[in-house]
Amino acid sequence: MDTATLITVIVLSAVGAFLCFTFALAFLCDKIAFGIRYDKNPLLKYLTAEDFDLAAEEVSVNQGDFSLNGYIYRNESIPVKNKTVVFVHGMGAGHLAYTTEIAYFANLGYPVLALDSKGCNLSGGKNIKGMYEGVNTAIAAVDYAKKVLPENGIYLVGHSWGGYSVLCASAKRKVEKVVAISAPNSPLTTVKNAAAPVISTVLAYLILPWLSIFNSVKFGGEGNMSAAEFVAKSDVPMLLVHGNKDNIVKNENAAFYCINGKNIKKLLCDDKAHNPYNTVNAEKQLADISSSLKKARKMNEAEKLDYFERFDIKSATEEDEKVMEQIAEFLFSE
Repeated sequence: MDTATLITVIVLSAVGAFLCFTFALAFLCDKIAFGIRYDKNPLLKYLTAEDFDLAAEEVSVNQGDFSLNGYIYRNESIPVKNKTVVFVHGMGAGHLAYTTEIAYFANLGYPVLALDSKGCNLSGGKNIKGMYEGVNTAIAAVDYAKKVLPENGIYLVGHSWGGYSVLCASAKRKVEKVVAISAPNSPLTTVKNAAAPVISTVLAYLILPWLSIFNSVKFGGEGNMSAAEFVAKSDVPMLLVHGNKDNIVKNENAAFYCINGKNIKKLLCDDKAHNPYNTVNAEKQLADISSSLKKARKMNEAEKLDYFERFDIKSATEEDEKVMEQIAEFLFSE
């Protein structure tokens, strides 16, 4: 073998090894983020309709090989208004993590439809598949709401992953208004930012082409589109809500900073992190419990039960009335 051939073989081998390494790393990152189910944590308490004296009508929307399940929530003690809130949850335990927010709208007289996305809590599916799957959930919820409540206008509200989902869905279905809270803008940047602290920033950038291919295979051309690209196709009035101390959705990937337009209003919440609809104290408690869940891996069962039994879920989900009032005023004012 001559020198030129040897160099060619070495270079091709190095390129092949690099491609294999980055593919494997990208596959692992995608698997960790989207290849699992997100069910409610057995250590934690979750507020339900009964805690707020709400009626909860079971909903199941067939999606072929699985179903999206959830509820339509109503406060039956007050007159029902002909505007339906479709609430789309973020990553985690499905919509049960947002019962306080759902109850807020229901107690104003609006029916609230909340479905768990694929692979989350009440819904079927082996995993959540990818970020765009949340858009499919939002679309399915809007379609169902229009079917069972045809006289009602539809108002989309979503947090985090759900915020991205409702922004994108607003370009796919006719709705009256949209509120996106702590919404990320780009699926690729979201995974990159999550992976960077673990695998390094350089490697996080290097796996982006593979992640893009994965999204295209799973969802087609729209799998890599940003919320800003979808919103550019819509003239629906939108309110973007963000906390100025959000360390989960960083500024470079926050819809709040990436999206502008005549139909866009913004609400920046001072001293708030990723859950700006909560009080500062509630956000602190949520951060503490999140940290405690990591420590729980080293506890025995008795220690876990004792520790988490003392967790005050109502205090940790206390809403910031001023923020919620501003969201409601935007949604329901004519």
